[in-house]
Amino acid sequence: MTEQPAAADAADRLGAAARALADTVVRTGADEDELAAAAEAIEQVTDQLAEPPTAHRVHETPYHPMSLVGGSAHPISPQLHTTSSGDGVEGTVVLGPAYEGGPGLVHGGILSLLFDHAMGQAVFVTGHSAMTVSLEVRYLAPTPLNVPITVRARVSGRERRKVFVTSETTVAGRVTAEASGVFVQLTAANVARIFPANRVPQGPPPSP
Repeated sequence: MTEQPAAADAADRLGAAARALADTVVRTGADEDELAAAAEAIEQVTDQLAEPPTAHRVHETPYHPMSLVGGSAHPISPQLHTTSSGDGVEGTVVLGPAYEGGPGLVHGGILSLLFDHAMGQAVFVTGHSAMTVSLEVRYLAPTPLNVPITVRARVSGRERRKVFVTSETTVAGRVTAEASGVFVQLTAANVARIFPANRVPQGPPPSP
């Protein structure tokens, strides 16, 4: 399976515009009057979008348009798009100033987010329906902003309902962080208990 940006429909366009706005807000040099005018315009648009009834789109897979990490329509998604690679997934992402931690560096929490997401995709593409129960991250070197970051995740083993996953980020061939995680296979009872009744993913999870 390949995760690709969806066709540029209105929701995708809005998501891209919101991401561009966030990137601009954290580095703008506009003066106080310009900032106030921009805030007023954004507040008006926010009120306009809030008027229609809220309609959640069910996350049937980790490749959903409103995915927090790779969703083409999500307003703060870092846009990590992956392809299947045997027992896992691999993709490349460039993170801008909206994801900064230390000066010029990606925030460590963002790397954790990428790991958790990529691991979830690896679990999904290898035929499991599972959720994270533990995630351990080791930061080996600073990860810079504005450069291609390769993210890899693979399923390394399974024990009953547990699925074991590993992941890493590399920049120019150097590993900057690595992670290991444990996921637990969902049962139909888990799904019924965990998810809101009107937002249950379609189809039962595979049997553990």
